[in-house]
Amino acid sequence: MNIALLIILAFLLLSIFLGIRSSKGKDMDLEQWTVGGRGFGAIFVFLLMAGEIYTTFSFLGGSGWAYGKGAPALYVLIYITLSYVLSYWLLPEIWRYAKENKLMSQSDFFVNKYKSPSLGILAALVGVVSMIPVIVVQLKGLGIIVSEASYGAISMSEAVWMGAISLTIYVMISGIHGSVWTAVIKDIMMVAIIGFLGIYLPIHYFGGFQPMFEAVDAAKPGFLKFPDQGLSVSWFISTVILLVFGFYMWPQVFSAVYSARSGKAFRKTPSSALYIHSCCYSSFSLGLQLY
Repeated sequence: MNIALLIILAFLLLSIFLGIRSSKGKDMDLEQWTVGGRGFGAIFVFLLMAGEIYTTFSFLGGSGWAYGKGAPALYVLIYITLSYVLSYWLLPEIWRYAKENKLMSQSDFFVNKYKSPSLGILAALVGVVSMIPVIVVQLKGLGIIVSEASYGAISMSEAVWMGAISLTIYVMISGIHGSVWTAVIKDIMMVAIIGFLGIYLPIHYFGGFQPMFEAVDAAKPGFLKFPDQGLSVSWFISTVILLVFGFYMWPQVFSAVYSARSGKAFRKTPSSALYIHSCCYSSFSLGLQLY
């Protein structure tokens, strides 16, 4: 058994343990299970919501875009940053309304706000359908990463089943408490790894960030510019606008808002960490272009 396999299994067991342990001492009624009793502080809220950003997309999707497309991949850096700027004003209002009306889900918001059960049903159906491809992509990404990290000792299908089963176990037992505690492990590790690689690769292989971008530009002229057609500036602007205004429409992100202890938690959320994350994996991916 190789050391990589031992590390993977150790973190899997740790995640399951923390996910189950997180419900200890709590009366797991519906409010505790779904929104954590509305008692999460700024750090937990950040980690819970950042969990929707720090996913396999960070290592595969976003990095792949930066590696293959160049400048257009900067849309990730821009839309994430602007989304968290928007949250400064938007999320406290959603949280306040949800607390006053004891809402538990995204569909509850539309039913209460617009006095329309039909709209609530539609929102629930759209949310479920839209989450299917997201879950599939995330599990497939998990399978690829674990399979590669274990040097093939764990196959893609085995990794997917292990992830899905462990997730089901601690979510059924602990609800959102399990999600936030596993996010603590995942987000800290991902920020540390991406941050390290995003700084280490440019400095180690190119002597700094500017030399790296100069080397990329020399090796692939125009790679750091927007093309005139396709992924052009107009595409970039429209895509950023669409993603910013739709960012908090995702069911898992919308409902996570309800878990905060107060509306001030969203104004303390360190969005700069997401900015650093975006910069780092863009540098990491572009650095790979020449490595």
